[in-house]
Amino acid sequence: MRGARWLALALAALTLTGCETTAEKSAQLQRQARRVTLDEKGLSITRESAEVNVVSTTVVRDSERAAAVVTLHNSSAHAQRSVPIAITVRDARGRTLFENNGAGVESALVSLPSIGPHATITWVDDQLPVSGTPASVSARVGEAPNVAGSLPRLAIGATQLSEDPASGLVATGSVRNRSQIEQKSLVLFGVARRAGKIVAAGRAVVPELAPNASVSFQVSLVGDAHGAQLNFVAPPTSFA
Repeated sequence: MRGARWLALALAALTLTGCETTAEKSAQLQRQARRVTLDEKGLSITRESAEVNVVSTTVVRDSERAAAVVTLHNSSAHAQRSVPIAITVRDARGRTLFENNGAGVESALVSLPSIGPHATITWVDDQLPVSGTPASVSARVGEAPNVAGSLPRLAIGATQLSEDPASGLVATGSVRNRSQIEQKSLVLFGVARRAGKIVAAGRAVVPELAPNASVSFQVSLVGDAHGAQLNFVAPPTSFA
């Protein structure tokens, strides 16, 4: 089940450019699935971070899917990488529906790739199990190693919403690597806000992004993003 979960995640995270046939899209997503980095041992937080704190949490859902959204703030003066995030999803009665501590889960579903000094960033797990009706999520953040120097600079281009016959409402945009460091298994986290409230969220995975290059992405959002404002972030995954 866990193996099927991360494979489904990788296949669902679209990074499409240009016009492609169905076969070409399928081949690209299969290659992407093989490049996803897994956490083989399972998440275990022994000491919580005193520097990266949980600002807020929420659950968004639609008729078929649900996603956990966690906003974090780094109060320290240095960047950190591979920040562990343990979540517990509960229903309206407080019963636990899901915890992300199983082995064989994609690394970006148990940790934030990086966070800059004094930065606030939103992390998304859009692969919650479909059983039960999730109503809330709590999160714990573990200690993480520092990053020497500044984080590589990545820039998100203009994003927009559109209707896709197969996926429903999707967000499209582009990300550019403005550094000299190639990024591997780059994850983009996106949320849609309406009147300041997060109403939809999603993720995309870019297998590789060369220095000074850009790539288009497409994300099938969980929730109802109609009339909402999009915000995407791309925390660097490679640092030297």
